[in-house]
Amino acid sequence: MSEQTNKSKSGLSFVLDLAKPYRRKITTLSSASFVGGLLEAGFLVLITGLMLSLASGELPTLPVTGPLESRSTVLGLASAALIARLILGLLTAKITADLGAMVTVDYRKRLSHAFFDSDWKTQQAEPSGRLQELMGSFVVQVNLAMTSLTQGISAALSLIGFIGTGFFVQPQATLAVLGALAILGGIVTPLRSLIRRQSHRSTTSTLAFVASVAELGSLGREMQTFGVRGSFKERIDSLAKTAAEDRRRANFTTGTLTPVYTFLAYSAILAGAGWASTISIGNLGAIGAVLLLMMRSLSYAQQILSVSGAISMAQPYLHTVNAAISGYLANPAAAASKRSDNVTPLALQEVSFAYESDRLALRSATICIQRGEMVGVIGPSGAGKSTVAQLLLGLREPDAGQVLVGGLDLATMDRTWWTERVSFVAQEPALMTGTVAENIRFFREGIVDEEIHRAAERANILNDILALPEGFATHLGERGTRLSGGQRQRLSIARSLATEPELLILDEPTSALDSRSEELIRNSLAQLHGSVTMVIIAHRMSTLDLCDKIAVIENGEVTAFAHPKVLASTNAYYQNSFRIQES
Repeated sequence: MSEQTNKSKSGLSFVLDLAKPYRRKITTLSSASFVGGLLEAGFLVLITGLMLSLASGELPTLPVTGPLESRSTVLGLASAALIARLILGLLTAKITADLGAMVTVDYRKRLSHAFFDSDWKTQQAEPSGRLQELMGSFVVQVNLAMTSLTQGISAALSLIGFIGTGFFVQPQATLAVLGALAILGGIVTPLRSLIRRQSHRSTTSTLAFVASVAELGSLGREMQTFGVRGSFKERIDSLAKTAAEDRRRANFTTGTLTPVYTFLAYSAILAGAGWASTISIGNLGAIGAVLLLMMRSLSYAQQILSVSGAISMAQPYLHTVNAAISGYLANPAAAASKRSDNVTPLALQEVSFAYESDRLALRSATICIQRGEMVGVIGPSGAGKSTVAQLLLGLREPDAGQVLVGGLDLATMDRTWWTERVSFVAQEPALMTGTVAENIRFFREGIVDEEIHRAAERANILNDILALPEGFATHLGERGTRLSGGQRQRLSIARSLATEPELLILDEPTSALDSRSEELIRNSLAQLHGSVTMVIIAHRMSTLDLCDKIAVIENGEVTAFAHPKVLASTNAYYQNSFRIQES
């Protein structure tokens, strides 16, 4: 469903669509609410008749059944109706709570599954903090919308029960009240539309605020370095004020629904009372019962109006969540089934790729990597090196040409088969909050403790781990903050080696490390040389002297692909980089 289609729907119809998976529970809720409304209406009619009989000294007379034999009969019937109403009320409360929990879980599942099943391009383009906000406060709004819907259904069917009872008691007076309710509902319709518009503005400013907080929060080092703490605070303060003001307006407009409706409803009652004072009233009991029923009906109508305001306010949140899910589902990760005997030879064959249509990041690149080779990739910043890594990993597909795995197009390969044989080490190690073992295993439950120990040894971090207070069971703090930069990088390498990959791709693995950490990682790579096919994207020439071949990428083109000794005598970029490194 497109966002445009979503916006063309009313808030209520949109929520009804969301409620379709829960039809059975909502049907039960509807039945319980309707019967509960009839029981409550019957109780009020019985009590009205009883009180009038006490005032007149005569036997109770009900509008429908006429005189009853005793007051105890009325008390018994009223008590039974009251108890049954309580039971049904508790049932509707349970169903409402169950539906709220189910909707929260279901929509968080739908959002997260749709996001994780989308392709890398879609995930990378997602603004920082947006998914968290959608799964947090936005899904809470979906829950509130569903809760409002169930409350509205309960109130509406209770109201129908009251009106139905009123028709039996005094049809003319009931019709008059029903007409008044319809008119009042029409009068406040523009107010609901205003609530929708203001809530949409509030939704937009909230997302902008969350995105800015996430972005600025990740720039703490730069804030300290460039001395712009005051500007950061001013930006957050401004966005917070805008978001709060938009929310305040929406809350105020929503809050006006109840007092405005109450004023109009009681004005109608006052007018009706003035009209009744000018005519003679025959059946006082019937009129009293209808008045009591309609007064209670007004409270249900008021509840329905409040629900409609809540749904109007939640509508932009519902649209945003639904549009996000649709956007993720429209860009699924590639699904294919082919498998190769080996991941090598691995080749880029005349590959071109562009992030933007008018600017190629890679142009007609051709590289072939044989089994057990260590291949380096060098070039200026922005030349296309990281693009090569993403293409080789299968995170992106070329606009032209092919990435070949054992002679087969990577785009046609079984993704599960591929990820079991390929691993990756990023420039900035991404550790999670957990233990050492959990970070190396990284949700791959098939990896046993012996494999974790072996991976740590091959990554030259085993001694560091054993020196920790609880070894592999040591908790590393939030996102691994208890480790140094070099330890974090070597732990990331251990993670990549835990599955004994055939292909290992490393993106600037030593760019921000001290010489000791770089040496340890270099030793790890040397030990892996020959047993694991490796592609290393690097600036530091010391990492590349182990390579069998080096690809030089300049302005998106592979300008050379040869052994380091050949490049040292033939390639100007390599010679210049080596000279700068030595100096």
